[in-house]
Amino acid sequence: MWKSCCLCVALLSITPLAKADDADSLPAGAQPEYGKMPMASEGSNPRLERRLSLQTRHRQDRTYRGPAGILGFQGGVPIFVGSNVDRDIYKAGGSILGFGGVDFGFGTVEIDVGYMGAPTHPPGMDRQSLQRVALGVGGRVQIPNKSVWIPYLGFGFAAQWWKYDTQTGCTLMVCSTGNSFRFAPGFNVRAGTSILLGGVAAIEIGARYNISFEGNGVSTQNLHFVEPTLGFRFWL
Repeated sequence: MWKSCCLCVALLSITPLAKADDADSLPAGAQPEYGKMPMASEGSNPRLERRLSLQTRHRQDRTYRGPAGILGFQGGVPIFVGSNVDRDIYKAGGSILGFGGVDFGFGTVEIDVGYMGAPTHPPGMDRQSLQRVALGVGGRVQIPNKSVWIPYLGFGFAAQWWKYDTQTGCTLMVCSTGNSFRFAPGFNVRAGTSILLGGVAAIEIGARYNISFEGNGVSTQNLHFVEPTLGFRFWL
């Protein structure tokens, strides 16, 4: 009886030591235990390791503060607003914008380039397209947190070139540019939220309020238009 008990105790004490020896002697290329971070091997790619590290950090901590490069694009629906906007003439249009910059966590610095087109129907004339090309610079303040939502508030300045071909000089707000693009400065504010997708991408839902100043004979007054926007943002 006592011999059997002593034999059982000896076997139980030897088993953990054998498992530890087996773990220390894993062959090259074997998978580590679950939950343990694998060590970098000789000749590994530093750029790939940095990218994997950023992805892991974004997944584990939504308050990661960068800095990191960013690229993205947005689509919008520009709608002119104001007391003197004739809805029978100025219709809702479409816009696309691409941007890039640096994300510092609590804020970003960005440059962007975009195109906008809006159909118009002046009285007694065929439909005409009001076109705008813009190059902008700006930034935004955002609120990193541990959820997938990142609210933001931003602003920007834009160099704009407008084109509007009509047979008459001006139609209430906008003037003919004579089959060429004419310059007008602009300003915008925007707000919305990013919805994180994993660690390196996000869907962005927001709105932009734009002001285009009169410029070089582009309009008879400052133009105001709002844009509901939807797009994507990627961290590099």
